[in-house]
Amino acid sequence: MACQYHPGKPDFHEGLKGWTCCKPREHSFDDFMEIKGCQLGLHSNEPKHNVDPFKADLTNISTKVPEPDFVDEDPAGIVVAAGAKCKRNDCNAVFESEERSHGPEQCQFHPGKVLFHEGNKGWTCCKPRATDFDEFMKIKGCVRGRHLFVGTQLADEIKAEKCRRDFYQMANDVIVSIYAKKIKRDVSSLEFGADSVRVHLVYGDGKVYDDTIHLHAEIDPAASSFEFLSTKAEIKLVKKAQVQWPTLEKDNA
Repeated sequence: MACQYHPGKPDFHEGLKGWTCCKPREHSFDDFMEIKGCQLGLHSNEPKHNVDPFKADLTNISTKVPEPDFVDEDPAGIVVAAGAKCKRNDCNAVFESEERSHGPEQCQFHPGKVLFHEGNKGWTCCKPRATDFDEFMKIKGCVRGRHLFVGTQLADEIKAEKCRRDFYQMANDVIVSIYAKKIKRDVSSLEFGADSVRVHLVYGDGKVYDDTIHLHAEIDPAASSFEFLSTKAEIKLVKKAQVQWPTLEKDNA
């Protein structure tokens, strides 16, 4: 397999980040790290640079860390989609389960920001500096804590998230569609009551939709069913009485 790489050097200028060898530029450091190599060639075991006598001592990590402006945390009980990546700097952990991925001090990360100044590269939260980009990438996180898969700011946005829905009916059934792409089937659920449906959908990039639909009339919970499709959740409600529903919910009648 060919090696896809950047023959140039990192280029950080006026808030934009990229490589001297190609045009793509990003504002976010994480997005910069996702820029794919612009050249194909053979793999090599030879170091790209000679040993730099002025590079930082990567073992000399200060234990005194300035207090950052804001260190986000996942709220207690938050639902995390399987496979979600930790959002903290310098951590690539993937969520497996609450027990394995949300323990104390499992995440080693940098709470600060990237700092490139006069040829030196490092983080605002600790002292190590490197002149070589590869050595900068080896500077280990200076604090430990819990992984961050969602965060309180995103959780606040999630609570306000609403999915579009519509319905149609036949003599015996009411079909409800709730539109949400890439529903996570293993962590999403629907519960049928005599006159209600409790909906919990985890979809997209960790988004969550919670709702309780108070139905216009009673249904047969045992006979009702649902299916998760690629762009929506489709719910089949079996009417207890064969009457026309003027609305889906009783509050809208």
